[in-house]
Amino acid sequence: MSIAAENGAEHNAGSVGVLVPEEVTCLAPMVHAGVLGAAEVHLAAWVTRVGSLHPVDDVPVILGVAMASWAALHGHTCADLAGLAIAVERERPVRQVVDGAVPLVWPSTEDWIRALRAASARGLVRVVDHADAVPVLDNAPLVLCGQRLYLQRHWVDECTVAASLLARVQADTSSVAGTLGDQAARLLERLLPSAEPDGSTNHQRKAADLVFQRNLAMVVGGPGTGKTYSVARLLMALLSDAEVRGTSLRIALAAPTGKASARLSETIRGAVARVEVEEAEQGVAPSDRLSESVKQALLALEPSTIHRLLGSLADRRQRFRHDAANPLPFDLVLIDETSMVSTPLLARLVEAVPPSARLVLIGDPDQLESVELGAALGDIVSAAERLASPLVGHAVRLQRGHRFEHDSPIALLADSVREQRVDDAVALLRKPPASGLSFVSTDRPSSEGSLAVIRSVVMPVLEVARQAAAGGDSLAALQALAQVRLLCAHRLGEFGVAHWNEWGERWTCGPKGPPSVWYPGRPLLVTRNDFRQGLANGDTGIVVLVDGRTWAAFPDATQETGVRLVDPVELEEVETAYAMTIHKSQGSEYDGVVLILPPESSPLVGRELVYTGITRAKHHLTVVGSEEAMRKCVDTPARRMTGLAEALR
Repeated sequence: MSIAAENGAEHNAGSVGVLVPEEVTCLAPMVHAGVLGAAEVHLAAWVTRVGSLHPVDDVPVILGVAMASWAALHGHTCADLAGLAIAVERERPVRQVVDGAVPLVWPSTEDWIRALRAASARGLVRVVDHADAVPVLDNAPLVLCGQRLYLQRHWVDECTVAASLLARVQADTSSVAGTLGDQAARLLERLLPSAEPDGSTNHQRKAADLVFQRNLAMVVGGPGTGKTYSVARLLMALLSDAEVRGTSLRIALAAPTGKASARLSETIRGAVARVEVEEAEQGVAPSDRLSESVKQALLALEPSTIHRLLGSLADRRQRFRHDAANPLPFDLVLIDETSMVSTPLLARLVEAVPPSARLVLIGDPDQLESVELGAALGDIVSAAERLASPLVGHAVRLQRGHRFEHDSPIALLADSVREQRVDDAVALLRKPPASGLSFVSTDRPSSEGSLAVIRSVVMPVLEVARQAAAGGDSLAALQALAQVRLLCAHRLGEFGVAHWNEWGERWTCGPKGPPSVWYPGRPLLVTRNDFRQGLANGDTGIVVLVDGRTWAAFPDATQETGVRLVDPVELEEVETAYAMTIHKSQGSEYDGVVLILPPESSPLVGRELVYTGITRAKHHLTVVGSEEAMRKCVDTPARRMTGLAEALR
């Protein structure tokens, strides 16, 4: 899938108008076909000039530079020369022949590699056989490893991640593991029993034990499997043990986005509240209960974004205050929603986590990968679940879901999509609507019949939210709005967010449209972190009318009312949010979801996309689209070109 989904489509759509410098006229067919844009072409031209490449004799090298750049712009860390032609066809946004376009011609993989190896004599390509144990920076703009061609900075990032993780798992972990004291061990057994009621292994406890015993641990699984729940309860035991011993335990919690870090905070608070209820219900003696000081220590933890944790530098976008020379001052660093973390950002993170600290990566490798570069969590988990990697034994995959009932059609559909069982997924959709799952089979989601079904799902909720907002009940308005959400793959067009936001306003405000920009009941989506207002990119809210004045209301667990009211004029970047992209919905959950599938011909079609959309729904899911689109989604796994899994073997 392309970086930021449609960004790649928009980038290529304008490629026909790109000016091709004389020294790289060999790239003109790629430009005219809508494959290459200005960035790739001008990088290739620069390398051609610096390396004194010949426009005719060195075509494979010039094309290699351009395609390594193309790969990075489309989310790949490298260009796999053997599969590049297929990757380009999969990514092209419009499958049509431009008038006068010359058919694309690719070098054979063998000839391409031979030409690139020869270019190493001119200092343009560094040829290696395996990942660098110590990342190397030199003057070569390209690195060739086997049949994978990298821009140097992306090669260095991939090697940094691999080298750091391998060094971490191969180091002596005795200083990390230690032994829980008797009191903390009893507490952990009560909070997370070793066995389930039926006598089977409690994998949540297994996950907690892994985090305790290793200085690198991955806790992965689908939504509602208890990933953060299990780690939160281990933190209670670790903090209790530190309290008894009279030592400190410095903990950092972070996530890739402000929204994800806010949800991590909510999860920790929820874990503390749940333990308090359990202790009261079980009649646990006060002396054996979780101490108030430990509770306060947990509640005092302030999850941040990874950028804020590392200390962003205003003048150096890719560098941070904390790095290998100035490591983070923590004993345990926990990262949630790691599937959203790009390879370059993960490289900066692993550099900054000291070898003496535990690094815990939590996430769902089956969800959408980072909107930027790489598929780091998927690659790492793939290595950890293969016998050939030193990372084996450092990952626990949780399977037992708590968000859904065991036989929930939504859960069964999510399982069939994740496991790429196309016929099973379609069969579930074909069944008569029951237990919260329904399917609107259509090639035109805006057709009269489809609109009627979608409106019947969302309008009752929107009307409740609008009435509560107009009546000044901010909390009720927010709670109502959280009951349903329209999710799309695209931003534009009939299948996109903008189109469905227009329908949302029409249904809510009538055919004449909204009376003003800030009308009561307007759903809001924050599109950029606003630290001044305490809002994060991805936060959702609603416009309310309180005592005759218009406010923007957002959920805020730190407020006594559960709501933060913000003057709309103080908001920097917000959008209407009757509908959201599936990417923006990651880390969220809703009682009900209407999922607008992309058309079968869309470059956004993909298994991870539809899986992520499905698993945002807790109780009700309406899938809108064609059976052909669903089949293609389930049968099209993400294929980002990377070498990280191989480097971790």
